[in-house]
Amino acid sequence: MKTVKVVETAFTKFDESEPTLYTLFEALDCFLVATALIVVAISLYELFIGGLAVPDWMLVKDLTELKAKFTFVIIPVMAVKFVQKILNYENAVDTLYYGAAIAVVALALTAFNFISLKEKEVAHKLDTESETRAEDLQK
Repeated sequence: MKTVKVVETAFTKFDESEPTLYTLFEALDCFLVATALIVVAISLYELFIGGLAVPDWMLVKDLTELKAKFTFVIIPVMAVKFVQKILNYENAVDTLYYGAAIAVVALALTAFNFISLKEKEVAHKLDTESETRAEDLQK
């Protein structure tokens, strides 16, 4: 439905750039959210039920990877919302605060993913170091 609205706006209001751009970014936002939902649904199915023939980038081994994938889809959605805010801005200070809030949230999500990844690497390293193999017991 959004795609039809974008095409309709492009043909009826081609001399005005703002409504077309805003509607285009609305459609882009919907596509990003739909993509995120599909990736999360397929990843959850693969994680808990298994057995899907999907590309490697859609596979997850644990919930930390799923959170990371979801986070990296949320950040572009927030960027699209910010561009929509810029296209319809009424007050420069509000737009600045909105952009700063999005930047803070994006940085926090990126830091959270980075820390989670490092903790996972440390835990994996500790597990492999403390692992006892049958060959080690025979020596």
